Formats: sequence, C-alpha cells, structure tokens
Amino acid sequence: MKHSLEVISKEIRSRVKAKFPVLLTNLAEELAYDFMFTPKYKITHEYDSPWDCSGMLIQENDLISVDDYYSVEDFFDEYTGQSTASYTSGIGFLHNSFGEKYEDVVRKFVFGCYIEVLSETDNNRLIQQLLAHGYDISGTENEDIIQAVTDYELFEEPFWYHLEIIERVKSLSLKMMVSRGKNGAIKKHHHQLARRREEDKKISFEQNEAYKIWNKLQKLFRLQKGYSLQKIEIKDYIMFSEFLEYNRIPNDEKTILAKYMGSKFSNKVCMCWKDGQGINYSD
Repeated sequence: MKHSLEVISKEIRSRVKAKFPVLLTNLAEELAYDFMFTPKYKITHEYDSPWDCSGMLIQENDLISVDDYYSVEDFFDEYTGQSTASYTSGIGFLHNSFGEKYEDVVRKFVFGCYIEVLSETDNNRLIQQLLAHGYDISGTENEDIIQAVTDYELFEEPFWYHLEIIERVKSLSLKMMVSRGKNGAIKKHHHQLARRREEDKKISFEQNEAYKIWNKLQKLFRLQKGYSLQKIEIKDYIMFSEFLEYNRIPNDEKTILAKYMGSKFSNKVCMCWKDGQGINYSD
C-alpha cells in the first residue's frame, strides 16, 4: 500500500515538473504585464484614524526600471493596488502584494496537476489507499472519491509543494522574465484596451437607449393617464407594470431602464427588472 502511495506522489511531482515550462511562460507574461502596466504603490498613514492604522495605498509618481529589481522576489514586495478586509481590530485592511498573488497562481497550478493525476488514477486504487489509512468512506459515491482524497489530504503535494516551486520562481531574474513575457503582455494590454472600448461603446449606446425609452414612456403616460410620470415606488409597481404591458414594452427595455435610469425607480423595482422576475406583493 505504501509503495502505491509513493508511486502516485511521484506521478504528481513528475506532472508538475513536466508542465513547469508552461507555468514559467504564463508567469513571464503575467509578470511582464504587471511590471509594465500596473502603477507602483506605497502606503501612506496620513489619513489613518485613531482606531485604524492600516494605511492607504497611493500611486508613486517616480518612474521605475526593471534594473531596480535584481530578482522576481524583489518585485514580489510591491503592492498590486488591491486591499482586503483584515477583520482584525485596529487594522481594517491588508494591502496585497505581488508575492501573495503569484503564490496563489503557483498553488493553483500545483493543485491542477494533482487533480489531473488523480483523475487518471483508477478509483479502486484510491479507495484502497483511503481505507488503508483508516478513513471512513462509507456512502461516498464513486464520482466523489477524488474529493475525499483531497479532503483527507492523502497526498501532501498540493498543500506544500507549491512553496518549493515559488522559491524557484523567486530566484529568477526579473529582467529575464519581463523580457521573455513582454510581447505577450503587450498583446494582452491591447486586447484589454480594445475590450474596454467596446464595453464603453456598449454602455454609451445603452444609456442613450434608456433616455429614449424613458422619454417615450413619459409621453405615453401623459396621454393615457393625464398626468406626468413620477418616480416609480414599489406601491406603484402593479399600476406601472400594467401600463408597460398595455404598451407592450419588452423585458430588455425594462432591464435597460433599471440599469441606467435608477433614479426614476426604487431599488426594489430595479431589482425585479434586473432579475427578470415578478414581485412578491406580500413583502
């Protein structure tokens, strides 16, 4: 049994080793992108309150050079610009570093290799290992065996092997990695700019449509009801829904109104339209 466990562990290590060049290529592109297109941040405590000393990230104006960093590890000390709640008294936020970001990337890579190997391993072999180590798997469905192996941490690789990989990455030259990933990073940047332009164009179009729809509804409402259309509260929902149905206003127009003309409707009305659902009038 022990021999079988060691064999599978070796298979996981071999899979990580075989796919490491792919990981390195992806890391080079991501590192180049972060270095070239992410501002450099520093922490200021100027705005700290007496009960919170977590500080605030602000952009530095100084130009940076790849020569400022000897290794990838040096760059890992920089901040991504993102912060997360600490849930610790006196420290409201923790400011994320690139080291944390890339350790998570490597952890997911190793875990992916681990799952690949387990998926290719005969389930009976895994069941035997679980039983041999005293784990109760009674009632566990066949398709849940891999999850059971993971839950019981039968193989340690995903839970510590990524640290060995991240140490290898840290020692690499940042200049070399940026040079290797530069072209891919530039393509990614251009793609994101193009996608952002398309999104902005879509938003602009939908905003114009929302104003047109609202103006059309105002005219129809005055003609049919004899008074001006005001902000729609939840108490007006039935009346307004019947008005929209009578005038055959499609759901996509309702969604656009809720998205861009929120000041004309209560939050509950907007949520009903966004979800494409009716309303529970007993609320």
